[in-house]
Amino acid sequence: MASLTFNDVTTAQLLMMGDGLLEGGDLQLAKAVYQRALREAPPAERQRIHTRIGLASVRTRRTPLLVNILKAIESSGFSNADPFVADGMATWLKTLPFQDDHRFLELAEKHSALLPIANWHWNLFVALWAVRECRNVPGDFVELGVFKGHTTLFCSEYVGFSDWPKTWWLYDTFDGIPDDQQAKGWENANKSLYQGTFSYEEVRDRFAHAPNIKVIKGRVPEILEEGAPGQIAFMHVDMNNAPAEIAALEKLFDRVSPGGIILFDDFCWSTARAQYDAETAWFAARGLQILGLPTGQGLFLKR
Repeated sequence: MASLTFNDVTTAQLLMMGDGLLEGGDLQLAKAVYQRALREAPPAERQRIHTRIGLASVRTRRTPLLVNILKAIESSGFSNADPFVADGMATWLKTLPFQDDHRFLELAEKHSALLPIANWHWNLFVALWAVRECRNVPGDFVELGVFKGHTTLFCSEYVGFSDWPKTWWLYDTFDGIPDDQQAKGWENANKSLYQGTFSYEEVRDRFAHAPNIKVIKGRVPEILEEGAPGQIAFMHVDMNNAPAEIAALEKLFDRVSPGGIILFDDFCWSTARAQYDAETAWFAARGLQILGLPTGQGLFLKR
């Protein structure tokens, strides 16, 4: 293997090297180059380097596209306007509320390998905001659709949930979406993402340090009959299918306390249109409305 030494390399040159490596698929070396650039960069340039480090932390087939979108924003004169690119979302000329939160950035990078999507920061920020808002709302926390536990792990570590006088109930089949709950056309995609890619035991062990976080294996809504909190402060809904999510609302909505929040992970993703339509109609029938967010999430505050 060749060994190269560079002298007097600018931050811009390091970014060009890293971008080439990232587009070529060498994420590990690209990340190392970006981290070196970060040590030398002035404050005004650090955000775009953090964005690149995030893109280099998760391997996806869309990585080259995301790099090119970021470079297009920068070449249009917005290199110092906090450009941020994630899967399905690009922002610039926006204040990034997590930009100077070192604990947030540290935990986001620490747990990035648990998600198949890069730079999930905006979504995590929304979830974290909701979790903190619900700390003093009566009731427990619920997550429906856990995957590898990323969102709960991030939020619980950030806020120190182990010391809160609440329980967080996590429900998942841990074996993919049941056949009769699949959205038409998504059967193969859902199986490739969920079936056989993680296990109940893996996720259970991931939360072994937190006695007030319960990992429960079972199909929603049936598993809710076997045990669910009587009062809910926060509910995160992420089951990637409309039938289970509507059934969960039927079962749990009345248990959500006034001031409680329901956060829908998939609500405004175009691939989740069936969920958007079903949940919009369900809430409208009750004179209520979900706030759609550009992150793809949907937010409901119960009054």
